[in-house]
Amino acid sequence: MTTDYAHGTCLITRMPCSTFVGGKAMCPDGRVRTLKRIAMTADTFFSIPASVSYQGKTVAGFVSVDTLNDPNNVVKFTPYAYRKHGDIFIRSFPTK
Repeated sequence: MTTDYAHGTCLITRMPCSTFVGGKAMCPDGRVRTLKRIAMTADTFFSIPASVSYQGKTVAGFVSVDTLNDPNNVVKFTPYAYRKHGDIFIRSFPTK
C-alpha cells in the first residue's frame, strides 16, 4: 500500500504487518529521491532508519513525516551527521 504525501513524496508498506518497504523523500537539497533502503519498522515513534543515493554514494539517515514545517505533510530525509557521507549535502551546497 502506498501512502502519498505532498511534493511527490510517499511511503510504501506491505501487509499484514504494515512493514515499510520503500518510498520517496525530500532531501536537504530540496530534491525528492527514492529511498535506497528503509527499515521494516520505526526505531522511534517519529522516525524510520533509511538511506538514499547521492552523487553515487549511500547516505544513511532517517525519514519522518514533517507536519510542523510543511502543512502539506511531506516525507523528509535527514542524514546522520556522524556517519560516512553524513555531510555530503552540506559539502555540495556550501554557504557563503
